[in-house]
Amino acid sequence: MTRLKIKYFFPVLFSMLFSIQSGYTEAQNLEQSLASLRGVNKAGLIIEDLGRVLHDSGINEDDIRKDALGKLDSAGITVVQNSEMHNLPGSPYLYMNIGAVKSKQDDLYAVSLTVEFRQDVNLSRNPNQIYYGAATWSASDVGIFSTDKLKEIKEYAKGMVEKFIMDYLKANKMEGTK
Repeated sequence: MTRLKIKYFFPVLFSMLFSIQSGYTEAQNLEQSLASLRGVNKAGLIIEDLGRVLHDSGINEDDIRKDALGKLDSAGITVVQNSEMHNLPGSPYLYMNIGAVKSKQDDLYAVSLTVEFRQDVNLSRNPNQIYYGAATWSASDVGIFSTDKLKEIKEYAKGMVEKFIMDYLKANKMEGTK
């Protein structure tokens, strides 16, 4: 293998294995995840600080928030202010985390994106103990972007929100049919 191929072999292999494991885990728990979305019609939206690498590239939390709000609103999910979400049953919110690291040698960025629906839960074996902000639905992915394609991260994030919305609609359609 050439030096360049070896340089990218292990990060790409790790990313692929992580994605396969994530997909298996999601499929295994899909029914429980869907059940956790039933009956939710309002939630908060928390987007972590994107960090300097993405900010320097012109990508910011406000753009990601605006896109997510539009998608959620079109699906019938009312997004409330973070101060209001704690008054909702279970304090539900959609959480988004996008991180990027720039390669020192190339114009490539390793990007990770996580979208989770979090809410307060309690375990059946210990119903008096509440676990705050537990992820009951999640999707994550990693990718490599070149500098000229970095703006596509916004579309990547929208796609993950759309994945959540598809599961949300599926869960709430199921609720209506039972």
